[in-house]
Amino acid sequence: MSGIAVVAWIIALALAAVVLAFCAYEIVWKARRLQRDLAQLQAVTQRLQGMQTDLAAAQRRLAGTDAG
Repeated sequence: MSGIAVVAWIIALALAAVVLAFCAYEIVWKARRLQRDLAQLQAVTQRLQGMQTDLAAAQRRLAGTDAG
């Protein structure tokens, strides 16, 4: 192999390493962000379930008031 080919291969390998490292960083960053978003959504779900329970109780009270 000529010297130019060796340099080209070294540059190609270095570039591939940089691209792979960047991709790995992006995947880890996005996975952490998605986990944080999931935790927030789960908290919202719990709050909504509590509100649904409160609403059902209020409906039962209103139904009891109207019937009496």
